[in-house]
Amino acid sequence: MIAMGGRFCYRCGISEDEGGPLIDGLCQVCFRKENPVLLMEDEINTELCQNCGSYKKRGVWVDPGTYELDELVFEVADSALTENLRLDERIKHVAIVSPEEVETTEELPVGEARVSFEAVSWHIEHFPAIITYEVRVKARLHELQRELHDEKKRVTVYVRQTVCPRCQKFLGGYFEAILQVRAEDRPLSEEERKGVEKLVEEKVDEIMRKDRMGFIQDTIEKEEGLDFYMGSTSSARKLAQAIRERFGGSISEAYELVGQDRQTSREVYRTSVSVRLPKFRKGDIVADGKGNIYEVEEVSGRGMSLRNLSTRRIEHLDWKTLRREKVDEVEYEEREAMVTSSTPVDVQFMDMESYETFELGRPDSGLKEGEIYRLIKVGSRYYVRERKE
Repeated sequence: MIAMGGRFCYRCGISEDEGGPLIDGLCQVCFRKENPVLLMEDEINTELCQNCGSYKKRGVWVDPGTYELDELVFEVADSALTENLRLDERIKHVAIVSPEEVETTEELPVGEARVSFEAVSWHIEHFPAIITYEVRVKARLHELQRELHDEKKRVTVYVRQTVCPRCQKFLGGYFEAILQVRAEDRPLSEEERKGVEKLVEEKVDEIMRKDRMGFIQDTIEKEEGLDFYMGSTSSARKLAQAIRERFGGSISEAYELVGQDRQTSREVYRTSVSVRLPKFRKGDIVADGKGNIYEVEEVSGRGMSLRNLSTRRIEHLDWKTLRREKVDEVEYEEREAMVTSSTPVDVQFMDMESYETFELGRPDSGLKEGEIYRLIKVGSRYYVRERKE
């Protein structure tokens, strides 16, 4: 008679002495077989926008990290693979590491896994692009395990082309807001047009990293200024703020009813965001409420730098102070005159057209006899503007 004793695996019958400590009635090998860790599907389908290169990540369309097509296809496929990684629910912590690190991993705490994947074959010459990966997982599910789960699986990712919602709207001519850039009481100068267009181009790239609808549908040049047709109202507002910060001015909004949303039955409005640049430009001659005459040296979002034509000093005034001081344009005549003589008190000039002479209280010790200067005449007073080159 043979004596029976000890515990046995209910699946294969091996004794605990031979098969190691039983886990839930299973030997070590059968426990790993009956409790696979890697549960993902053999095939994964994902999409890539053929127009802008964006793809879905956790249900949201995102811009790619590269626009090199081969690299982009792998980026999309890698993202889809990791997003579709499915492990046993008892795994609470997952680290995606290199194949080399998985190979050398021998110990892990219960509930942890190390995952690696690498492409083993691919066909990306046309769409759908097909990339096959080998996915490897090492993990520990139970404290009595003597060996880690070590599982491999071939997973094929199909990358198909589509058109993302943003590009569908863009290609369909969609726009939500119009950003209008004008100047107060004058058309935009060519310098301002170029400056605004450059700033908008820089800022749109920055905005679209956070707002995928922040695209410019169209740019219309008008005699009085620029119109930018924007994919979203928030992007139009951000651009308006950036323009005002750089060039100064004011912002206003207007709304136009353009229809009704078919799904929600709510009224749909289009927003016009208007930036009005100051009427002053570099080189303008202005006066304050006290009669001081200035030449505008710089205009910015903070205010203006003015050169007092009497004292030659530069004064920096913010927009609030400029309004309080009643700074405004002034009518003037511009003349060219030569310095014919000077004393410590005054300087004598000769008008280069009429040859008339006149004296001016010495405004600048740098004036030299025989040199020609551009002068400003406001009312009956003359001011030295600059030396003629």
